[in-house]
Amino acid sequence: MTEMTIDRRSMMAAVAGTALASAVPAAARSSEPVLSTGALQSLIDSYVSAGRVPGAVVALVTPGKHRPQFLSAGTMAFGGSEKATPDSLWRVYSMSKPITAMAIMQRVATGELKLDQPVSEVLPEFAGQRVLVDPAKGLDSVPTDKVMTFRHLLTHTSGLSYAINGEGALEREYRRVGVQPGSINGFLRPGDAPLPDLTGMVTALAGLPLWQAPGTGWRYSVGLDVAGAALERLTGQGFDKVLDTQLFGPLGMKSTGFWAREPSRLADNYAWFTPDGRLLDKPQPIRPIERDGFTTRPKLLSGGGGLVASARDYARFAQMLLNEGEFEGRTVMPRGTARLAMSNLMPQGLFFEGRNGFGAGGRLTLFDTRNGDAGGSVNGSPAEAYGWGGAAGTLFMVDRVRQLAVVVMLQFMPFNRFPLEKDMGQALNRDAASR
Repeated sequence: MTEMTIDRRSMMAAVAGTALASAVPAAARSSEPVLSTGALQSLIDSYVSAGRVPGAVVALVTPGKHRPQFLSAGTMAFGGSEKATPDSLWRVYSMSKPITAMAIMQRVATGELKLDQPVSEVLPEFAGQRVLVDPAKGLDSVPTDKVMTFRHLLTHTSGLSYAINGEGALEREYRRVGVQPGSINGFLRPGDAPLPDLTGMVTALAGLPLWQAPGTGWRYSVGLDVAGAALERLTGQGFDKVLDTQLFGPLGMKSTGFWAREPSRLADNYAWFTPDGRLLDKPQPIRPIERDGFTTRPKLLSGGGGLVASARDYARFAQMLLNEGEFEGRTVMPRGTARLAMSNLMPQGLFFEGRNGFGAGGRLTLFDTRNGDAGGSVNGSPAEAYGWGGAAGTLFMVDRVRQLAVVVMLQFMPFNRFPLEKDMGQALNRDAASR
């Protein structure tokens, strides 16, 4: 059996590429989708036949009218007979982040929020923050004159952290007060506090120092969970109601939410590692650890990692972004706002993973990496690729250069157990070359 160290960030974080570029020609908007899918179908078939996942679904959309193409393979569980379909439900974990971020951007469009507005104007608990003197040496902190803004929340430059970022003093303190990624109490370790609601999360976070000063560096964080709390405070509604009103209702995403209303449609998730990080030869079902996770309304409505969705639903969200805010003749987001959301929102001089930017809740590829240019590889993406993925392997991509958006739904943890992002990039490039 192979051994490998799996840190806790690997359980909940994920990266994927997506795209934004020039305006879509009118002819492209009115044409029927014509996409080659042979390589993508072969990819998911191979993952199923190799026993990596029991099943998978891929959704592809092109600009204009919503005419999604769906590819599927396998079943919803190992040993099961229920086929994986466009209506199967999947834990999308951090693919919740782009949805939360777009809900914030909708409020930016109305003028109720501004990207560079201090978060403390909506959540006064965050006024007068302190920052760690040395994250490696403890919780000693000093006041900071740098102000956390909504731009920082959307781009993981707020100075906040994640309990899964390591075993430092601040991460231990996050766990002690119940600030965790996602909505599932079943993932807590001995000594961790139960998950609070969003108000309790904000109160706990506001009593802790920041890992670094806002706007000074990228650090994966609970920033999108705080964004969800800000939407609750701004609207006076529960965060689930906010998303229903702003996105899920207008887009017809009837099956998306913080728990599966029809648990029988929820595909099984599998762990390929032991609690101490050793890789397994055969996966173990995670559902017993989750207990009632994803099947009943959670206390913490995690905008950073708590949503369940079908490929059919998430394709509608992807379609709206590919159409620059429009869906089936309705404006869900103003075009300029959608373009801004999928552009590089990072504070000046900052980058993600060396040479990438970051948009509203998702990575932005700044260089075309399809042919090995700019340190890339043949499985790369066009320039200005925007998107994100989930801890259980799900991926989301909007490619305005090649005029398509892709959603990949399957379930395995950790997300880097198999090279799905690389494999998907290669398959997309092969299919695109045959168009």
